[in-house]
Amino acid sequence: MTEGTESGLPTASQLVELVHHYLPANIWESELGYGATPEYQRLKAARSAAAETGKERWKAFLARLREEVPQCKVEDWTILISDNCWRVRLLLPDRVPVEGGGEEFRYVVGLVSIFAPVAATYTSFKQRIAEHRWRPSQTFYEPVPATREYEEVLVRLLCEELGAPRLPNETLFTPVPDIQYRCVAMKEARLIDCLFTDDRW
Repeated sequence: MTEGTESGLPTASQLVELVHHYLPANIWESELGYGATPEYQRLKAARSAAAETGKERWKAFLARLREEVPQCKVEDWTILISDNCWRVRLLLPDRVPVEGGGEEFRYVVGLVSIFAPVAATYTSFKQRIAEHRWRPSQTFYEPVPATREYEEVLVRLLCEELGAPRLPNETLFTPVPDIQYRCVAMKEARLIDCLFTDDRW
């Protein structure tokens, strides 16, 4: 990858080019021949390589995160057979009562791409209104006052332990219109979907 921005981060156009190295353009996943494309073969190889070579470093990062925020539950939700990222969900200690009964669980989520040392973070609020009934989660990509201090710790450790700075939102949501990735249709995909995962909750 060529030189990026003054901040040292890759530009959106560089990342779009990188995505095209691993995800085939102008073809649907359901089409015959998708799995034989060189891009898809590189994607499979990248996932396998990440699983083999990155696991110990990721475990060390999780251990450091647990040390820094012992009051939170650190959950590893990495699924490299289908996602293009390492994923951690940090469950905050406080439960917030929900009007009418139930409680809200608050998470800060971190994603690290297997394609480049870059990260994304967001906040997720999920409400349980009965024992087995949940409302759809709400996700926030801008800072949320209630979770800001935890997100700041997560962003710092992603840089310190993994060398993966958080991409700005304008980069994360840059369109990649000729790519279909998992449940995101062509003309709807964004860099955050392709570099990390479309399954954000």
